[in-house]
Amino acid sequence: MFSLLIMALFMLGFIDAFLQSRRVTEANVLHAAATSLVYGIVEQIKGMDYTTLLPNMQPDPYDPVVIANPALVAPYPTVRVRINPDLTVWLKPVYNQATTDNPTWNTPTLPIAATAPKPAGAIDNVLGGLPLSTVTGTTGQNLALNIWLWIDEIPNRANDVSEVKKITLIYTYTYNDGSSIHTVRDGEVFVRTRYDQ
Repeated sequence: MFSLLIMALFMLGFIDAFLQSRRVTEANVLHAAATSLVYGIVEQIKGMDYTTLLPNMQPDPYDPVVIANPALVAPYPTVRVRINPDLTVWLKPVYNQATTDNPTWNTPTLPIAATAPKPAGAIDNVLGGLPLSTVTGTTGQNLALNIWLWIDEIPNRANDVSEVKKITLIYTYTYNDGSSIHTVRDGEVFVRTRYDQ
């Protein structure tokens, strides 16, 4: 009996360690999938031609409001990015056009806390329910991703800088860990300048 009790305690510890390891692995896979997806979007934006980057003022053809009333929807700035060979999305940014040199904009420069509400004025781009296989090629939880995008013109003509844009992208995703839901928020800030090819 004593031996069985010791073995049962050992097995309970082993099962608990196995479950904890599985949780950590799944969280790492989801983080890698979200990061891969976001950095793919960032690289596409970096590679866009400066003159057509924004504002291109195209309505999102997949927006249900546009589908229902295409003639009544005013165009707005969008950024067209490809998630995979079969899926293209139109991200709606907050676009701040400069009217003076050295403008300052109230846009986040660092990711805000995961528990904080979205920043004032941010436009939700919800890539909800993407199957994980869409991003990683493996099956698992669906990846619900929110992206907030700001594009600010930041010229400094006194220093001969006239065409430069600061792009701020913050993303949030949630995942289930047993009975609890975790939220992760991160971001990327980069600069795009005009250059002749």
